[in-house]
Amino acid sequence: MVDTRFAQSGSSAGNLRPLHHVPGMLYRAAYTPETITAAALASGTPRSAEYRAGLLAVLKFKMHGERIHCPYQAGTASFDAYFSGNRHGFDVYRAHLEQQGGRHE
Repeated sequence: MVDTRFAQSGSSAGNLRPLHHVPGMLYRAAYTPETITAAALASGTPRSAEYRAGLLAVLKFKMHGERIHCPYQAGTASFDAYFSGNRHGFDVYRAHLEQQGGRHE
């Protein structure tokens, strides 16, 4: 996942400092389910729309309390991809919390 918690002072990458220690500094990217999903799937094996939808559904559930509803029929490849994305979504959310310095369940 892309780390957007650091601000760069000067041109050297060695001068990175955590944003949360800089008063008034804003994150470079908004942490929304959509941006976290995009960052998590930006590299690696390309994933199907069903997989992406499953991952996004978990992030929306964990961040906004939206109910997870699978629109696919059990026993189909789309159903399997959706729930594989769900499983990955829980890992992505846990990694996001750790990146933010928070605890996870």
